[in-house]
Amino acid sequence: MESFINAIMSGLISGSLYASMALGLTILYGISHVWNFGHGIIAVTGGYITWTLMDRLGLGLLPSLILSLPAMAIFGWLLYLLTISRLLKKPNWEYSTIIFLLGFAILLENAIQQIFGPRIKSIPKFVQGSIEIGMISITWQEIILAVIVITAIISLNLFFKFTQLGQAMRAVAESPEGAKVVGINIQKIFGYTFALAFIMTGLSGILLGTKYYMTPHVGWHWMIIGFIVVVFGGLGSTTGTIYAAMILGLIEAFVSLYLGMIWVWPVWFIIFVITLLVRPQGILGGRAG
Repeated sequence: MESFINAIMSGLISGSLYASMALGLTILYGISHVWNFGHGIIAVTGGYITWTLMDRLGLGLLPSLILSLPAMAIFGWLLYLLTISRLLKKPNWEYSTIIFLLGFAILLENAIQQIFGPRIKSIPKFVQGSIEIGMISITWQEIILAVIVITAIISLNLFFKFTQLGQAMRAVAESPEGAKVVGINIQKIFGYTFALAFIMTGLSGILLGTKYYMTPHVGWHWMIIGFIVVVFGGLGSTTGTIYAAMILGLIEAFVSLYLGMIWVWPVWFIIFVITLLVRPQGILGGRAG
């Protein structure tokens, strides 16, 4: 019974991290319809920026995290302004943006390897120690990670519901043509969308870097996780993404407990294929929400 309860806690923690990873991807697709196959490498970039601020400048984890997020926003905005905005004006832009972002991810991955080397790096934990409540055992680090993710999700929800920019983004997600009619600058909204998506993606890379490890190549592993979560939850649905991440996190925990960690990916892909066959729009399919 104790192992079962702890598996639930572990699954929810993993699910929260997977949600943070996938939210940047689903926000970007839901609003701009651009599919970012470089998503995982963008997350790695956020982790390496934080690691650099800590290792080279001697800053603490929290200040480094706070400084990394606006850097990621500027990165996303500039990438859109200098490249994606031009590609969106081309015929078949859906395919050209996918190919460009995939190539850009490979370039960025190799740049990270040249600068930082291929060796594993990790971001220090926020705190050490653990707490036991009855049969539940959880580390303070995991609690902090969950709190950060929950805070980010609540902040995103409030942003989309109550700010003018967030409401404009929702309007573009619902109907780009309708948004144009009421005077919303679509290109400007897309730029802000890239900035917001890169903030969430960079945050996920930082949090994953504190729990696991970082290499220049681990972003492809994170990309696959984000892809499965987004498709399972429903393309463009932030709520579906959160539900899907929690479900897959729990599945990972129980499969690891009863079958072994080696079976997690096969079970995930079976669920992925079944979802595509039975409900291709995902559990909460749609671009809004």
